[in-house]
Amino acid sequence: MAKKIKTEEDDWECENCGEMFELDEDEEDKIDEKGKIRVNCPYCHEKTTCEYEDEDESKDYEDDEDDEDDEDDEDDEDEDEVNDNELKIIESFSDNDLEIIKKTENKEFENQEILNLRLMAEDILKESEITELLSYPQIKKNLEYDFPFQREGALKILRDMDCRALLADEVGLGKTITSGIVLKECITRGFVKRVLILTPPSLVDQWVDELKTKFELDFKPIDNESEWENTDFAIASLDKVKNFDISTKKFKHSQAHEIYWDMIIIDEAHKLKNKKTIRWQFVDKLQKKRLLLLTATPFQNDLIELYNLLYLLRRGHLGTISEFKKKFLHKGNKRHPLNPRELKKKLYEVMIRRRRDETNIKYKKRIPRIKEVHLSKDEGEIYDEVCDLVVSKYLNYKGDPINTKMAVYSILPKITSSSESSKEFLYNLIKNPKYHKSTQDIAKNLIERYKKLKTDSKIEDLIKIIENIFKKDKNSKILAYTKHPATLKYISTILKSKKIKTVDFLGGLTREEKTKRIKEFKERAQVMLSTDTGAEGLNFQFCSNIINYDLPWNPMAVEQRIGRLDRICQSQNVKVYNLATKDTMEEYIVDLIINKMCCIGLVIGELPIILFNMGLDSSGNTGAIKFEERLMRAFLDSKNNLSRFSTEVKELDKEISKGIKQYEETKKYNSDLLD
Repeated sequence: MAKKIKTEEDDWECENCGEMFELDEDEEDKIDEKGKIRVNCPYCHEKTTCEYEDEDESKDYEDDEDDEDDEDDEDDEDEDEVNDNELKIIESFSDNDLEIIKKTENKEFENQEILNLRLMAEDILKESEITELLSYPQIKKNLEYDFPFQREGALKILRDMDCRALLADEVGLGKTITSGIVLKECITRGFVKRVLILTPPSLVDQWVDELKTKFELDFKPIDNESEWENTDFAIASLDKVKNFDISTKKFKHSQAHEIYWDMIIIDEAHKLKNKKTIRWQFVDKLQKKRLLLLTATPFQNDLIELYNLLYLLRRGHLGTISEFKKKFLHKGNKRHPLNPRELKKKLYEVMIRRRRDETNIKYKKRIPRIKEVHLSKDEGEIYDEVCDLVVSKYLNYKGDPINTKMAVYSILPKITSSSESSKEFLYNLIKNPKYHKSTQDIAKNLIERYKKLKTDSKIEDLIKIIENIFKKDKNSKILAYTKHPATLKYISTILKSKKIKTVDFLGGLTREEKTKRIKEFKERAQVMLSTDTGAEGLNFQFCSNIINYDLPWNPMAVEQRIGRLDRICQSQNVKVYNLATKDTMEEYIVDLIINKMCCIGLVIGELPIILFNMGLDSSGNTGAIKFEERLMRAFLDSKNNLSRFSTEVKELDKEISKGIKQYEETKKYNSDLLD
């Protein structure tokens, strides 16, 4: 065992994870006469020995270790002979292990009959080797495509890995489908009864829909703590359920830890790269027989991230942290391992990974088209005055400024969406008694001026875009998006008056009604108008034109819009049309999100990884993601001064460019090690 030094700062180094920590006063009192004490490391929670030692003596010891690395094989053999007579015991217990020890001490054993049944079950499982997917004929009829690599990957996970695997296919190869096949097969064979799926917040609904439509499985989203007990097929946002109550020192969703899950699937598992995070610790405490971790980039900046991920999957597979560092970290290089072939061999014992060039899957290009909307003089003046109202004349009934950013953040996108959604905001302001009379008077005046407008420049430009698309191909299909129901109804009325065959797709539709409207769009209608919640989780590969009438300030929401068309089986390049009102904040936001983020050649699913790596994907104080908050805050701080606003947008653009470059480097590091 390596000796440890007690430094002047009273820090001790853990022999397992290498982290430095301090001893509590009561622990200091327990140091024995030899200057040693064995304690639990506060970081990795494993036993480690702390030993007093003179620093000079320690330096000699470290020098000796370096010399040993240079000794020849004969010296190694001599050392082995000496060590043969020594007994080395490493105590490393998980929470589950400690529970078993406690039961053993209390003589709490299962009866012999149950033990015999368990042993019989294990024997039966060993004899029934899985050579085919019994459930696939049922799954196949619901899939839009049939790729052998997905079936082969699922079979390998089932047959060779006991369903404890890292699924690290490159982005865009359908890891959701592969893991769904594994899950369905386990259910069909009776292996699993209770399943938990953990995903990012933005993907919960998409997972629920795919599991229902493709695998005929009903999963219940977990929103509060009371729902765990009676839910066999649970799905939840990991960011939501990981919340830790500091006062009680317990997870708010600790009930999840009391359930023995037959299978757990974790999407975007690269978020579990750090053992010190609450997110990692929440997952570590889950009781699980089978575990699938899904990520295309198992590590970002440090091979220790890879170790932390596999520690959740199979403890000890890569040895202790000190053994891993000694064997695979090359002179402190965190990204390029020592013994890469051996590490790769160990990884492939628990990992499935396929590249796009191996599967012949090719995504089509995204072609951005930005249409500048030039407002009339009257339209421009009204727009500026509505913005001014929100920024500086938004008063409560007492006459005090309303500085609730959450409320303001929900208003700004409505103003840029359409005159109709802007009027809806003003009408609500007039009706609500919580606003000051002066604020309501301004709103009334603005509504009257809206009524006198003779043109709507934005809707006129939308009609021109649609007509031009049909002029090139009269059989084209168009999916047009707006964030606001009021805007959708307004556009729908205008398009139908122009004899354009239109179908509306809003949130709140039943599954049967959704199916009916999708069929109508595919077979008869020319244009589908949809809100973001309406088309969540749906696929429209038969359509290759998308129009963003307004744009969410959350780039991941824009990705999900485009992702409805930009799918594996899309046969044409996807044209992404966007309306951007000149000399407004919309002009800068559309350019940033469309030209600098969503249409630069990234594959669907890569942008969320980039934003996570940059720390811009999590929810901020207002409930919006931090990227979106940055834009909102920039506009409020600018006081509707577009020059100041554009400066902040350019700064954010630089950060995004840097984040994309770092992600490309990360992909290369992962490819160098894994492929």
